Amino acid sequence: MTKSYMIKEMIMQLLSDGAGHSVSEMKAYLFEKGLEDYSEGQFAGSVNNLLRNKKIEKVNRGTYKIAGENLTGEGRGSVMKKCFVVSPIGDAGTDIRKNADQLYQHIIKPVCEKCGFAAQRVDEFNTSNSITQEILDALNDYDLVIADLTGHNPNVFFEIGYRTKSQKPIIHLKRKDETIPFDVSSIRTFEYDLTDLDMVTATKDRLEQVIRNFKYDEYKESKRGNNFENNMIVASLNDIQYKIDVLTEEIKKKENETIKTVIETFNAQKPEPESLETEMMKILMPELIKNPNAADVLLRLSEKFK
Repeated sequence: MTKSYMIKEMIMQLLSDGAGHSVSEMKAYLFEKGLEDYSEGQFAGSVNNLLRNKKIEKVNRGTYKIAGENLTGEGRGSVMKKCFVVSPIGDAGTDIRKNADQLYQHIIKPVCEKCGFAAQRVDEFNTSNSITQEILDALNDYDLVIADLTGHNPNVFFEIGYRTKSQKPIIHLKRKDETIPFDVSSIRTFEYDLTDLDMVTATKDRLEQVIRNFKYDEYKESKRGNNFENNMIVASLNDIQYKIDVLTEEIKKKENETIKTVIETFNAQKPEPESLETEMMKILMPELIKNPNAADVLLRLSEKFK
């Protein structure tokens, strides 16, 4: 974790009460928390970075407060948790970029905001620091990571591996029409299909459920192992629920197909209705056999109607 990142985190902690604080109060808070070995350039750069990224806002000269959009609806001083979104982004205008943008804008971001998280993607970083270090800091320190495995992007797989090392919550997504490589096929993933509005809604519902089930506030460095086990249990339960939902849909589909097959088989075996002539012959033939003279009468009668 970089010194600048630590400064930014502590400033956000101080300002989370919703009140305005001066530069002197910020430095006093850093000293109180044991962070002394930093330069004026690092401090000023951290403050400017928070301003550029709209994490804080200037009240007046030398006084700052947390930006309104970083407060949750739960009340004053309640700071939004952070979610880092890992995905293949690609160049503007490409199919990869279009898929990444639609997934981010229509599924991930609205669900995160609903759950009290500020979602952020790497192309939204506004910093003069090393972008690689910013990514590593986000993977280490953000409350949640959501990763899209679509396209088998090597950077994505590196970043989810790095995040796994921290043993903090991570959610994996992939496009429905794709499979993931065999050596990572055991990774639990939730599928999405941006062309199916019903599935988009279902994916958002499942994503919200998973995000709310993780125990973020209970995470402590000293209890990392226990927290990791708890989150793995939660992930397993969510995976089971997802598989139950999929199985239920498959059962419904099979039932409908079975009913359709039975109806089609019945209709295929149903005899065609007999003609009027055939029905009449069935009625008259027994009588004609019993009384042969009646046949002559019937023939003469039929001749009259020709």
